[in-house]
Amino acid sequence: MKVMKLGYAAKEVDLDERTGVEEEIEQSGMDGGGCKVTLNGVGADLSVRVKEGDILALVPKVEGGLIES
Repeated sequence: MKVMKLGYAAKEVDLDERTGVEEEIEQSGMDGGGCKVTLNGVGADLSVRVKEGDILALVPKVEGGLIES
């Protein structure tokens, strides 16, 4: 399975289909803190099970607002 984090190189991770998103993030060695997690382009809970061919993306949360001058 592929684990990606915006702004970082993607990593291929050995897949154990009995594990969930959280375990795959840990196995990738990437820091998922403060990130939105998507599985195949859809928001995913950390307990969702993964399967061969899935793409897990960690997208840093963006916050901000309008700056008026």
